[in-house]
Amino acid sequence: MAARRLPSRSRAGGVPRSEGAIRDRGRARGSDTEEDALQVFDELLQRGKGVSIYSLSRPLTAVARDRPAAAVSCFNRMARAGADKVTPTLPTYSILLGCCCRAGRLDLAFAALGSVIKKGFRVDAITFTALLKGLCTEKRTSDAMDIVLRRMTELGCVPDVFSYNIRLKGLCYENKSHEALEMLHMMADDGGDCPPNVVSYSTVIDGFFKEGNLDKAYSTYHEMVDKRILPNVVTYSSIIAALCKAQAMDKAMEVLSTMVANGIMPNCFTYNIIVNGYCSLGQLAEAIGFFKKMCSDGVEPNVVTYNSLMDYLCKNGRCKEARIIFDSMVKKGLKPDNTTYSTLLRGYATEGALLEMHKLMDLMVQNGIQPDHHAFNILICAYAKRGKIDEAMLAFCKMRQQGFSPNVVTYGIVIDGLCKSGRVDDAMINFKQMINEGVIPDIFVYTSLIDGLCTCEKWEKAEELIFEMLDRGIRPNTIFFNSIIDSLCKVGRVIESRQFFDMMARIGVKPDVITYNALVDGYYLTGKMDEAMKLLTSMVSAGVKPDCVTYNTLINGYCKISRMEDAIALFREMESNDVSPDIITYNIILQGLFQTKRTAAAKELYVRIIESGTQVELTTYNIILHGLCTNNLTDDALQIFQKLCLTDWKLETRTFNIMIDALLKVGRKAEAKDLFAAFSANGFVPNIVTYGLIIGNLIEEGLLEEFDNLFLTMEKNGCAANSRMLNHVVRKLLQRGDITRVGTYLSMIDEKEFSVEGSTASLVEEVMAGGKLQDILSGGLEQCQGIPHGLNKGKKRWAYQES
Repeated sequence: MAARRLPSRSRAGGVPRSEGAIRDRGRARGSDTEEDALQVFDELLQRGKGVSIYSLSRPLTAVARDRPAAAVSCFNRMARAGADKVTPTLPTYSILLGCCCRAGRLDLAFAALGSVIKKGFRVDAITFTALLKGLCTEKRTSDAMDIVLRRMTELGCVPDVFSYNIRLKGLCYENKSHEALEMLHMMADDGGDCPPNVVSYSTVIDGFFKEGNLDKAYSTYHEMVDKRILPNVVTYSSIIAALCKAQAMDKAMEVLSTMVANGIMPNCFTYNIIVNGYCSLGQLAEAIGFFKKMCSDGVEPNVVTYNSLMDYLCKNGRCKEARIIFDSMVKKGLKPDNTTYSTLLRGYATEGALLEMHKLMDLMVQNGIQPDHHAFNILICAYAKRGKIDEAMLAFCKMRQQGFSPNVVTYGIVIDGLCKSGRVDDAMINFKQMINEGVIPDIFVYTSLIDGLCTCEKWEKAEELIFEMLDRGIRPNTIFFNSIIDSLCKVGRVIESRQFFDMMARIGVKPDVITYNALVDGYYLTGKMDEAMKLLTSMVSAGVKPDCVTYNTLINGYCKISRMEDAIALFREMESNDVSPDIITYNIILQGLFQTKRTAAAKELYVRIIESGTQVELTTYNIILHGLCTNNLTDDALQIFQKLCLTDWKLETRTFNIMIDALLKVGRKAEAKDLFAAFSANGFVPNIVTYGLIIGNLIEEGLLEEFDNLFLTMEKNGCAANSRMLNHVVRKLLQRGDITRVGTYLSMIDEKEFSVEGSTASLVEEVMAGGKLQDILSGGLEQCQGIPHGLNKGKKRWAYQES
């Protein structure tokens, strides 16, 4: 008896006999994944006899989700197999239409539609959905309208509300909400065949809000309500989003209450809008309160919610708190996205927390999220801004190694960093490399490079790059020239700055007030006040009105060289030209008047400042107190100081130092010591100047043990003596004849590796010169042993500096 033939099993490379077996095997191993779906499709198509279109459509749909181009290829293979194997149906063609549109091939989509019509399929509104979406995505709303109003009707297909809604969305996407509203009214007036629904109205309302047309959005909303079309969560969310954007949080909360009262519960998107709205206003407590309400209402926060909170914290220098939120998000099972990481990276970068930033980048990779251009740019920029250009270049190389080509932003950061660190040649190498790679430099790249070339005095190359910019169609603007001119003026290169200023006129770029101010400041810094005044004249002639900064610079320049009449004349001119003086102007004039001993005029100006309602700064009071004290008006200064102490002003150490110094100079030493005691008792921290004043006085009075104790207290309080103070102490002790202490403090100068100032050295040598030492010591040579020790150790560092 012949043996029964058993069904053959599937083998690698073989063709299984059962279509159901292939289909079931695909389900068992998860054929919804792309690779499995392709394998199942291949096996089914290889069968020797007809296969059902249903079996092929399942893997085709799975492939179409993520790889539309691959799905189009599969369809073509299916079509080439012929009708004896498989015949595509209308749903199969619908898959093909969707794939062509998502792949950006509308030409193929229209060809596929032609095949559908040619084969005699009875099309419906769903068949056109993908094509309408594709046309609207590419901003071809007129073509979409042609299909809705003409082609569909010609083919016996009645457009449904979904077809119209796609068209409405397309119009709003193109900022044509008025046209969308006209279409909405056409739908409503078209005999009732396809009236607008809540989605139709919500789309148009959202469009008006995004265009900033709030009145039209609200009128459309009321029209919707009048037609008894109930708003849904999307409608309300659009209104709330617009109110949050307009910073009207109270009204947004009113709309939320109305929404809940009407039985529409907010979703995660709605809550996110409100959380972000509060964060954008800096109202973190309210944002967190709403975050908690969201959780208590049973709506789980998503990554977007956490990102909003983290973004606010990072922008306000609170990265530690942002990291706590990041960790809690991960703990709850939410996966941070690129935005999450970039937000925290940027926060760390701004705070200069480079180690934390680097660790976060590593964590990002460990968690399977590949850093993008934005993340690498943050990393490179952070290192470059902190002067760590080598680390920035390592990150730049790592970016390349991970398959990312630097873009213009990346190159801009690198070139700017290299130029600022003086490595202009390396910057030029990267500049040439970016051009060779086809990356077009922008104005930021050129600004950085030209600024760097100017700094190292490569003027010809800088000028050459400016004309290269022009050849590339990149027109240097006023901001560009302002940056170059300002940088040069700050390092005293005013002649070169003037050359760039003159170039502006040659290439037709008009200087603004900032340009003139930079150049005026340059002339002031180099002491060329006459040139600065000439520039003011040409500025006015060119129709550029000087501002407060212009006059402040010029007035300050004249005050510095004691030309007060010229300064006051400019001050009057400023007022006559309707330029209001600010507190900086008044401070400059006050200081100038006190320096030239015009105290009566200074007092009059102070009264005028108060009467004008100008907001006075503590700096102003410091100028007045110092000016009165240096002009022997200590009592007047004390009266103002005492009034200040009774106000809410938060005084600073400098204010106390001015008064202590003044009291000591006029011999009111007890009052000075009392003020020093009150200073510490009221929570103020003395600085090196404060201690120096009191220590000098204690030595003069011969209170040397008290001086020693105060010196030790100063060091314990973290205020270490500097070179100037120690030299001052040595000179005072020499004048007192305390040779032992002189040796101690000379040794301290040596231990701290400070230099002995010229005046100190001269005084030591004078004391050590024959005869004088005996007069001072009067107690035996053994007391002077400390001096040679301190001098011999420190002699190599005697700089003979002016004290």
